[in-house]
Amino acid sequence: MKAIIIGAGEVGFHTAKLLVEDNNDVILIDQSREACRRVQEQLDLITLEGSGTSPSLLVEAGIKEADLLMAVTNSDEINMLACVIASRHGVKTRVARVSDPDYFANETDLSPKDIGINLLINPEQLCAEEFYRLLNVPEAREIVEFEDGKVQLVAFQVKPTNPLRGTPLSRLADHGIPSDLRVTAIKREDGTTIVPKGLDFISEGDEVFVIGSRESTSQLLELSGVSLNQKIHRAIIVGAERIGISLAQALEKNGTQVKLIEADRERAEAASTILRKTTVLHGDYLNPGFLEEAGVDGVDGFVSVTGDDENDVMACVTAKQHGAARVLALVQKPRYLPILENIPTLDAAVSRHLTVVNNILRLVRRGQIISAASLREIDAEVIELVAGPNSQITYNEIQHLGGMLPEDVLIGAIVRQDRVLIPTGASVIQAGDRVIIFTMPDSIPVVEKLFVEPEAKRFLGRKGRK
Repeated sequence: MKAIIIGAGEVGFHTAKLLVEDNNDVILIDQSREACRRVQEQLDLITLEGSGTSPSLLVEAGIKEADLLMAVTNSDEINMLACVIASRHGVKTRVARVSDPDYFANETDLSPKDIGINLLINPEQLCAEEFYRLLNVPEAREIVEFEDGKVQLVAFQVKPTNPLRGTPLSRLADHGIPSDLRVTAIKREDGTTIVPKGLDFISEGDEVFVIGSRESTSQLLELSGVSLNQKIHRAIIVGAERIGISLAQALEKNGTQVKLIEADRERAEAASTILRKTTVLHGDYLNPGFLEEAGVDGVDGFVSVTGDDENDVMACVTAKQHGAARVLALVQKPRYLPILENIPTLDAAVSRHLTVVNNILRLVRRGQIISAASLREIDAEVIELVAGPNSQITYNEIQHLGGMLPEDVLIGAIVRQDRVLIPTGASVIQAGDRVIIFTMPDSIPVVEKLFVEPEAKRFLGRKGRK
């Protein structure tokens, strides 16, 4: 696939990195010479310095042959105009990062398709949704849904009281764990990750990744003492930017008593005109005394989303020390995430840029891949593919696929019509099955080839039908 990415910020850089790792032909455009230089030093791709809305520069980048154009600069207008140009050149997939919801608030007046956008990314809304999920399912570290929620991949940490500690995975059924569930990975406390076998077991402190039907994952989490759908009675949000306001609106609808703190008076006043049920406070969110007056002691959730990494982390640490039950911070710089994992008083962090990259990845995967998700806790991905007729993966028992599948690949679930099947060694993948696979990034191209109908058989099939 040939891809043109406009914008060499964190979103553009990390998406380009993933596409290059998948052996795609990527050209990245940015107006900053320094940004282009940084990308070229780290990635094997071509960079062009200039405006992503320059028709001549886009022609130079090969827009007439491009399969994907992704505009992810900080300017909504540049991103939208680039998609207009891409549409006129026949680019199949056109992705735009648009942060201002007012552009398409009423799609009867203007819709993304009207200006050539067929995939719209709103970073602020995606982050607000992630914070909302983390507040309502506090102990599930990750939840990825496939097939409209029929299949879930869930990550959780093993507590000292978990009755499954020390049990070989092959004996989980002895504890009442349903058969339509599979442990896909275990991240040990020392940071190592394994794709487990039947004799492996989970230990206290492990990060466990499981895949199965919604019912079976819920049952496992309940048995493991992981709370689901926790009611958030009171929440404090710091930052009256779009993420903070969107999160407050979502919590309002859920009946949560919300207070929003903003250090800038004008932004606080603007937020108070938008939010109907939220109490908006103007003050210093880093001042422990002010947080105490705001009622931080015993609050169910505290979320800091000002956009200043250091201040957001410090606000969360201060809130935790003064009685907040669960504290979450927004992170602008993804390189901070490994450091933040080691701060015990911070319950979770959401990366604005990696949240966007993850959603873009779901949308633009090529070939047989119909959806995909990167996992935050480990360097792995979950991909969903359709098995093509006469593809190598079909009509062989999984246990006999032998050297076809790399060792770091695990077939987690098969969706056949409306049935969710957790495969065994004797299972057979049939043409048309939707297969959900847990894999390390380097193995994705190998896996994808196994699901594609060979060109020669496709040609003969068409010839025979004439």
